[in-house]
Amino acid sequence: MQVRAALALIGDDLELRRDVCVTADEQGVVESIESWGSCGEGSLGGSWAALLPQPANAHVHSADGNFPEFGVDLGLHDLVAPPEGLKYRLLSSLSSTRTAAAIRRTYRAAYALGVGLLVDFREGGGTGCLAAQLAKASLQGDIEVIVLGTPGPTYPMWCQGLGLSSPLDYPPGLLSALTSQTPLSFTHVAEDPRNRDEGDLEVALRSGFRAFVHGTYLSTDDLSAVRDHGVPLILCPRSNMWHGLRPPPVADAVRLGLTLGLGSDNAAWNLPDPWAETEVALLVARSQGARGEDLAKEILRALMVGGYLAAGAQPRIIAEGRKLHGVLVNAESTGILSALGVYTAIAKRAGRGLALRVDGNRLEAAGLA
Repeated sequence: MQVRAALALIGDDLELRRDVCVTADEQGVVESIESWGSCGEGSLGGSWAALLPQPANAHVHSADGNFPEFGVDLGLHDLVAPPEGLKYRLLSSLSSTRTAAAIRRTYRAAYALGVGLLVDFREGGGTGCLAAQLAKASLQGDIEVIVLGTPGPTYPMWCQGLGLSSPLDYPPGLLSALTSQTPLSFTHVAEDPRNRDEGDLEVALRSGFRAFVHGTYLSTDDLSAVRDHGVPLILCPRSNMWHGLRPPPVADAVRLGLTLGLGSDNAAWNLPDPWAETEVALLVARSQGARGEDLAKEILRALMVGGYLAAGAQPRIIAEGRKLHGVLVNAESTGILSALGVYTAIAKRAGRGLALRVDGNRLEAAGLA
């Protein structure tokens, strides 16, 4: 297979290259990245195309997609605080078949949006993870889904790790025991001011979690502590703002050099679309005083590299010797090709121009109908 693109993001550093020809062997492994004159007539893409790595959606709650836009008049705690939040009462009313069907819809939507990695927080202990594993087994495409569970019935069976809505919901000794039993442990931190005031960050740092989610109410000193502990932070700006919370500290997190990822959070209120998170994260960072192409590149790094690293997965970068995982975007119709700030244009526009998903030698139409 050969892919011809007017521009591409190459390697871990997302180097911007123009007029490239990417050649993959029969196993879909990239053999060469050269000038596009080396591409034959039957090559994929063309002068309209941008070839981009598949993004990671590093935080979703898949099953609440059963109830789109529920509780629009309620605040965060009334909606999602376990065990009495409306979300938990609605989920408990579902059959296992309906639960798995909703999860499957979320996974398929993510796949159609070009997502290469999805990290799913499943409620309900091992039983909740089982529903996700059944949904995952029905997928036909090449997408990596990591299912994280909560302590509960049969946990950790069918779970690939631990995913908590708050470290304050469990005794510290239990938290340390849980995180020591799995290499993958994520928890929300500082999602709202109440949890931050109660010291959730300090508990999470002492307990040894691999990654934190949200960080909405982290101070500059807090962010420095997260960085110094080497813990990635997954930002979910659309979710925070939907629930009436302040935007996360994107500009400070980028400036301080944290490893960042992006997540769409609850499928009830957001499609599992990390491209949308990218644009909003950029807008938030600019509103916080950050500017420039370097900012946009770092947010794209969160999308295409950092989310994978947070989950201990290999980023689906485009590089020689790596299997070709990418999306082709119509960079002509979206204005990306003529943009003076190309990284900024990709961050703002790429999600609207998805054309094809490339997985080795497998092609799929991309974008939701």
